Formats: sequence, C-alpha cells, structure tokens
Amino acid sequence: MLAIAVCDDDQPFLQIVCQKIRHFFKAAQIAIEDTYFSQSRDLLREVTYGKRYDLVLLDIEMPGHSGLDIAKAVHEKLPNCLIAFLTSHSEYAIDAYELSVFRYIPKCELDRRLEPALTDALRILQIEENQSYIFKGINHGLLRVPYREIVYINKSNRNSYFHLLSQKVYAQRKPLKDVYEELCSEDFLLIDRGYIVNILHIMRLENGNAVCRDGTRIKISRPNLPVIQEQLCKYWSSNL
Repeated sequence: MLAIAVCDDDQPFLQIVCQKIRHFFKAAQIAIEDTYFSQSRDLLREVTYGKRYDLVLLDIEMPGHSGLDIAKAVHEKLPNCLIAFLTSHSEYAIDAYELSVFRYIPKCELDRRLEPALTDALRILQIEENQSYIFKGINHGLLRVPYREIVYINKSNRNSYFHLLSQKVYAQRKPLKDVYEELCSEDFLLIDRGYIVNILHIMRLENGNAVCRDGTRIKISRPNLPVIQEQLCKYWSSNL
C-alpha cells in the first residue's frame, strides 16, 4: 500500500486533487493510504514524528510553514519519498528543483499534468520496491532501502557497512561476498575485495580511485581497473 500526503491551504482545490488521486489509483488497482492537510503545520508534525510517506504533493506558498519548508523536512526525514509541488507560483520553480523534487505541476495545468506525474511516480515506486535491499534487525525490525540510495558498501571484520546518500550507515552481519550476491544487480561493482560501489554514484576515475558522489575515494584493485573502466564507459554512454 502506498502512503500519499497532499497539503494545500486552498480547501476546494485540495478536494479536487483528492478526487483525482483516488480516481487514478482506483483505476490502476493500487491500494493507497491518502491523507490531506489544509494546514502545513499538521503535515510537518506528522513527518517530524515519524509518519512514512511514499509521495507528497505540496503547495509552495502557504501560511506558516511554506511548501519549501515542508519539502526540506520531508527530504531530511524521508530521503526516499517523492516530492511534487502543486502551485500557481512559477517563480519558486528554481528553488523547488534545488530540493531535488520529483515534479513541478502548475495548478492551472492540473488536468493535463497530474495524471502523467502520478503515472511516473507509480513506476518509480514500483521499481524501487523491486530494487531494494532489506535490512533485518534494524531497531528490531525491517528496513527497505532502494538501491539508488546506496553509495558504497565496505567490509570490516564480520560486518558489511552500507553507506547511504543520506550519510547514514547501516551494518549487516554478513560477508561482503554474500551481500554482493544478494544485490544481484549490474549497477553494483565489486571494485576491490573490500568494497562494492554503486555505479550510479561514481563521478570519475582518478589515479586508480573511484571518486563517489559523496566525495569518498575508493582504490580500485589493479586487475579490476580495466574492467571497471569499460563498465563505467558503457554505463555513461547508455545514459547520455
């Protein structure tokens, strides 16, 4: 079940968005838990106290906490959550994109833009559900982390340490070789006996090192260097 939140202080517009979202997911036969907020402080409180959402749609200019404020809080607490802005204020578009929002939808184009945005969001969320690593034992529970959030993994003693874009680090008591087999994805490169790196987050190769998005430099073993160079060139070329 997908958890969706929408926040807009214009209540008639909020009701219209509510109806369109429910109609879309009913037609797609996808179960959702949808929550609608006319006060930005209420959504901020929910996020602050640990409520999980997969998709959040926000107006930008609201009394109290603006949509940009809410987006920053969501991004910090829920780095995997997709954020879209529903707004009449195009002058905020640049600020919105700097927050890595998923989509910017002008209210005057709601009928044309909302359904394609929901279609793309659903596709991304379904892919992430299938392309995620499940951590067991985190706070005595389970945690699903999409592959795209993993920058690199290193081994230390009997543990494998996952370093995420959010700068969080999670440990699994498994050999690195076992983790590599569980990932089962061409996006993860075993560049050394002690390191697995997500090709998505390799920014460049320099002096025999893979330089990651977060600035980490990881030495590539000499036998692996030509293979890593070839895989990286192929990946970059396919994404031009």
